Amino acid sequence: MSHPPACPSAADETYDLRLLERSHEKWRRSPALRAYYESLYRDMAAQAAPGPALEIGSGCGVIRDFIPGVVTSDVRKTRFVDCAASAYALEGVGGGPWATVFLLDVLHHLREPMRFLASAARSLRSHGRIVMGEPAATPGGRLFYRLFHHEPIRPEAVHPPYAFPSDAHDTEFANMGMAWALFWRDRESVGVKLRDLGLRIATVRFRDVFCYPASGGFSRPALLPAGLLRAGLAAERMIPQAVLAQLGLRIVVALEKE
Repeated sequence: MSHPPACPSAADETYDLRLLERSHEKWRRSPALRAYYESLYRDMAAQAAPGPALEIGSGCGVIRDFIPGVVTSDVRKTRFVDCAASAYALEGVGGGPWATVFLLDVLHHLREPMRFLASAARSLRSHGRIVMGEPAATPGGRLFYRLFHHEPIRPEAVHPPYAFPSDAHDTEFANMGMAWALFWRDRESVGVKLRDLGLRIATVRFRDVFCYPASGGFSRPALLPAGLLRAGLAAERMIPQAVLAQLGLRIVVALEKE
């Protein structure tokens, strides 16, 4: 499975516009895919602060289907987004200061996550929030992504000083264990670093067991029609967080500016 294109780590990085077009076409043709991401974006919106919002790494800009008024951005200006933005230089991008900065499947592509968080914190209002949706490196998540996803999930490689080399000769980077390692496994030590940035961890919630794979993602056919998928998503909301912390495939994290 794959996700919509995320914001790379440098503003001048090359960008495959054909991938964006394919993602947009899959989005248009798949009600099940839209049903899944509606649920995920609703969960993220529930953690947002009231007021103007910016999304980074917006890809084909689907957030606006569910959270109206969000300013969208990506590493390059395309027809799908409002403006170009680097994750490391958010001050003044698209307006601001922001009540919420959203990012979905972006953090695990950033080689310097603490540098991003510092930039995002400076772009926030007081009590503003950074809300992230990411893969979860739970035991179930590690098994699933290692079997069915092309990007690596290596939480063991996420450690201080939280700055990572590229995966290859260019600037590509991915580690889907990033959010779980930072905000769950290392939440106490990372919390100290966040306080230095004026941030605190507000919420960490796990979600998704069967319904995310059943949506097909952006690269595979859906396994369930949209109606059944919505019923499954409602049922999965009844699963206790203690169980999802072992099996969940997704993690939603909210950081608040103090």
